[in-house]
Amino acid sequence: MEKEILLNNFVDYLRKQGLRITTYNGYKNAANQFLEYLKNAQIDYLQVSYSDILSYINYSKEKGNKKSSINGSLNSIRHFYNYLQTEKKVTSNPVGTLRIRNVTRRTPHDLLEPQELEQIYHDFKTTGVTGKRNKAILGLIIYQGLNISELTAIEPTDINLETGKIYVPQTSRSNSRTMKLESFQILQLQKYITQVRPVILAVAEKQSDKLFISMGKSKHMNNSYMKLLRHVRKLNPRVKDFYQIRASILTEWLKKYNIRQVQYMAGHRYISSTEVYRTDTIESLQEMINKLHPLQ
Repeated sequence: MEKEILLNNFVDYLRKQGLRITTYNGYKNAANQFLEYLKNAQIDYLQVSYSDILSYINYSKEKGNKKSSINGSLNSIRHFYNYLQTEKKVTSNPVGTLRIRNVTRRTPHDLLEPQELEQIYHDFKTTGVTGKRNKAILGLIIYQGLNISELTAIEPTDINLETGKIYVPQTSRSNSRTMKLESFQILQLQKYITQVRPVILAVAEKQSDKLFISMGKSKHMNNSYMKLLRHVRKLNPRVKDFYQIRASILTEWLKKYNIRQVQYMAGHRYISSTEVYRTDTIESLQEMINKLHPLQ
């Protein structure tokens, strides 16, 4: 019963990231398998060490799992311990940046054109206080490339309306940075902070130090982000998730700025994370695929 509650809470955490159902169910299943392994090995999941992770990798190899499958499991377990860190149940992540080498990384695909993203933002209606809040959120996703974890961490004091900049706090997976706001976002955020946000707080009868808050009693915005995603999909059926939007933005940035600038703008801790979004890398990989697996 305790494990079931733990995994359900883990899924709630993943939903806040704007992940698709298939994605967070996959993470949940991998975490469940790992917890079963720990139980059989008589290892407390809150006391897992780096060597325990290595033992699990060897165990997976002995079962005949492919490198790509093991990397997928490691990624799921990494998310699981990120969740435990946010709950202050553990102080560090035993997986860290560990991954099996010589596995081709997933490259961005089905990217959205800049004009499509502009149109989505333009067509998004600001009906009621939630509509105005969601338009402000959508602006930060499309023009600053923020992910859900970063949006969740932002506080009103992180917005500097005088300089027209936003400070993006560090998260468990990204670095902090300061980014320029578009001129229309400054007025939009000013109205949200001074007029809309106080109304939401009053209606929801809650107090919060976060910039974006839900209309309900929950402290989290996961349902609000999912509703926002569904609304965006209606405006453009090509939209799959927030990751696809961010990937489209980062890929476009790399056409305009050097890779170190984009690394900073994206909040990436490692340059390798930014390199994935380089157009020449994507095109060369596609060319290789066409040569090795031509369409018949």
